[in-house]
Amino acid sequence: MSCLPQNIPTFVLLKNCIPSPLWYAVCIETDMKKYLFATLLCFIVSFPLLAQRMVFYVADTKANCFGVSRNPCLQVKEKPNEPYSLFYAGIEGFTYEEGYNYKLEVMRVKRDNPPADGSAYAYYLIKVMNKERSKTYVQSTISIPDQVPMQLKRLNRTGRMEVLAGANTPDILFDKRTGRISGKAGCNRYFGKVMFDNSKLLISDVGSTQMACADEKVETVYLKHLMAANRYQVQGNNLLLYKDQELLLEFSLPNN
Repeated sequence: MSCLPQNIPTFVLLKNCIPSPLWYAVCIETDMKKYLFATLLCFIVSFPLLAQRMVFYVADTKANCFGVSRNPCLQVKEKPNEPYSLFYAGIEGFTYEEGYNYKLEVMRVKRDNPPADGSAYAYYLIKVMNKERSKTYVQSTISIPDQVPMQLKRLNRTGRMEVLAGANTPDILFDKRTGRISGKAGCNRYFGKVMFDNSKLLISDVGSTQMACADEKVETVYLKHLMAANRYQVQGNNLLLYKDQELLLEFSLPNN
């Protein structure tokens, strides 16, 4: 059995190979098979610490980095009662999922030739000690496109989402500057007001033209759903309108 997790390269010093915290072993990979280590070739050494086993606490969200990196950074701390700090280095072998708090066991290894704008250490995941869904996490909201007409793709009728197509398929346009919506409900045009609060929305004062239509069933249900919707979600190329947990309307976002 290897004394290294597979995501940690060979020649990394590990504290676990021997019981003493002051001694380390060098695990040498054989040429016969990848990740097969010759434990008989683990030599005990006592030179200055080049590798250190650590425990990291990782926050449920990332934060914007400063300086060279423009990508979001992990937020990490070493003790539960400490504030989080931006973590620029990354952790090899760790797959992060937003909305969860983590407790990780990692190996910190000093790099021989660190980049001028990078960390002096490389970090490798040993194991995930705990992964817990955050009770305070609020998912970041993708904004509804402004001044862009979106055609209705599916509509909830009697609890089932039905696909719509044709010349009189409803559509919607949001004007965020004026706080208004407009579009085609079927054969009639409609208009109304809209207010946003993160992923919540309130559509009110909906009115429409009064043309006689051959089939007003879709139009009636559509306008009813618009006024009932209280939250939204942008998912892929779709805008979804919900009443609480019930999906009412699904619109297609135009391709950029």
